[in-house]
Amino acid sequence: MASQSASDSATTGVGSTSALGIREIIQTTRNNEIWKDFNMCIMTNGQKKAQCKHCFNFLSVGSNTTLKHHISHPHCEVLKAQQNQNPEAGQTSMGRDGQIFMFNPDYLREQFAGLVIQRGLPFNHFDHEQTTRVFQNTMQPRYTHVSRSTLKRDAMKLWVAAKQATIDGFGNLNNKVNLTTDIWSAPHNLPGSYMCVTAHWIEPSTWQMMKRVISFEEFSLVHSGTNLKYMLEKVFVMYGLKEKIMSITLDNASNNTSAMDKLKLKYNPPMGGRFYHSRCVAHIINLVVQAGLKVPIINQMKESFKQMLKDVFKSGDKIRKRYIKVCKDAEKPCYSPNWDVDTRWNSTFEMFESGLKQKMTLVYFHEYLVTKNGRRFKKFPDEYWVLIESLNPLLEVFQNATVILSGVYYPTSPLHGDEWRRTWGVEGAGLLCC
Repeated sequence: MASQSASDSATTGVGSTSALGIREIIQTTRNNEIWKDFNMCIMTNGQKKAQCKHCFNFLSVGSNTTLKHHISHPHCEVLKAQQNQNPEAGQTSMGRDGQIFMFNPDYLREQFAGLVIQRGLPFNHFDHEQTTRVFQNTMQPRYTHVSRSTLKRDAMKLWVAAKQATIDGFGNLNNKVNLTTDIWSAPHNLPGSYMCVTAHWIEPSTWQMMKRVISFEEFSLVHSGTNLKYMLEKVFVMYGLKEKIMSITLDNASNNTSAMDKLKLKYNPPMGGRFYHSRCVAHIINLVVQAGLKVPIINQMKESFKQMLKDVFKSGDKIRKRYIKVCKDAEKPCYSPNWDVDTRWNSTFEMFESGLKQKMTLVYFHEYLVTKNGRRFKKFPDEYWVLIESLNPLLEVFQNATVILSGVYYPTSPLHGDEWRRTWGVEGAGLLCC
């Protein structure tokens, strides 16, 4: 059941944009026998109101008689429900904390909208007659179903409110903000490209590192430096960040360098723009790894290994299920392969790692396939397993470095030099990381 404790402040309904809210609850020296059931509230428009602690309704503070009648007659729907067990009343039970609570449809909708946003649920998640019957029969008879259009509207209102709160927060921020951004194409051969911008800053009152995704939208333009500058400027203007950017972290693409040079000329960033364009160390590590993997013998082994995995997992449902049964009968693990992708960091390491964890069953089953159909399946050389076992510890070093340098809730820029020296015994390249 959606509920709201008497200790909570009154909330405006999700569907309302003009209802007043409570700015402050204050103490009062008026008749304690009457006011024990009310809170003296200062509203957002400056007026004083009495809020019933049972039903949360607001009454005028001008007359104690009105307040007394609300409780003693009672006009309060919650107290009326307790006395008469009226099924039409808004209150029928106690909260888990022992306090009286009231069913509030607007509060329920707000909670549903928040749940949909947090869990990535479809808007029609609660829009089903069976769901409505379960809620009505087991939790709250007065529950009415929440349609997908209502839930979408409520979720958008929460998003608008959260966005405005972020804009207002940046407006009151006196220190600098760092941004990270990237553009990528949609997966699975779908059309469209997207740009995400994340803001990072230190909250002055707590010294806590903060981050917020402040933009995620389709990038339908050509990926040129001029267009990237245009898209970033839209974000700057929207959030009032034009004069507050310390650095922007991107990868090493030439269009990113062009865009940052143009922005640096226009906004004259602090410290002469020395840190305005920060190049992502994790991306540089990936470029180093990809260059090393293109060594002919390593590339040949990698492609042969991928083909073996395809033989086992992508040659048909029957072969895949037979391999799963072999693993089950042998009481050995069966891992779906992690396919390597050039632009996905450490994906080759993860592919080799999952293969090594099931090496014995892969060797046994793939040799069975080769024996059964040597024209279709080619043997994976034993010496390639030796190469993988030698190579993967090196790739794991890059994997661990990438994980450490991709943190968002601790400073990473000072780490790259220490990690580089500790791993290789040489000085770092003076780059800032994500």
